[in-house]
Amino acid sequence: MKKLFFNERAMLTAIILNAVVIFALYFPELRNNDWLLLLDHAFLLFFVVELIVKLVVLKPKAYFAKGWNRFDFIVVVGSLPVLLEGFMSVPEGASLLILLRLFRLVRLIRFLRFIPNIGMIVSGLGRALKASVFVLIALVFLNLMLAIVTCHFYADIAPRYFGNPLVSAYSIFQMFTLEGWNDIPAAIVNNPNVPMSDTMIGMTRFYFVLIVLLGGIFGMSLANAVFIDEMMMDNNKALEDKVDRLIEEVRSLKKEG
Repeated sequence: MKKLFFNERAMLTAIILNAVVIFALYFPELRNNDWLLLLDHAFLLFFVVELIVKLVVLKPKAYFAKGWNRFDFIVVVGSLPVLLEGFMSVPEGASLLILLRLFRLVRLIRFLRFIPNIGMIVSGLGRALKASVFVLIALVFLNLMLAIVTCHFYADIAPRYFGNPLVSAYSIFQMFTLEGWNDIPAAIVNNPNVPMSDTMIGMTRFYFVLIVLLGGIFGMSLANAVFIDEMMMDNNKALEDKVDRLIEEVRSLKKEG
């Protein structure tokens, strides 16, 4: 029994199966299924037993010394109120218990431990975020500036997209991502309540194309390029080390010759 609870693959399998049960519980026809609820509670009790066994075997000091154990402890203990469903009727509006059940899905993060070279990936991700931060800040300021300017000129014409600065910022970001960006200028120039001259229509289209070029083509592409370049640095470093070792071997062979 002790081997089972210390087997990471077995525990991860149990977590995945519990996630499948929770997934099934969110279908309307299965939401109050007694068997699924019972199975969900059984999984939670299984994780409680796992926690107790590890505390007894490792002792509290050694158990809480590991970050993953502290993480599991918080998730399992925080989910315990879900067991109240088995002893009392829970009203439909008891969203806290639903959130606590969902909280257990966070344990799926343990799957990351089985990904090869996860340390290098996380390290590369951290470097990429640091390197991209100034580009992202510049994009945020560009977004806010364009949102205010666009809100000033088009708030009355297209309130759905530019009615206030927050809505405008969201619409500008949508254009940065190139997701349905052409629908926005089309909604403005085709608004029957605000007829526009051909010159204004041309200027409006040019303005929004400029936004897409600045933020969507150049800005987002620059951010992606910096991010990917930093993520690939580990591979480049490994390749550079191999080249350096090869050069040293060639030099040593020349000296011997």
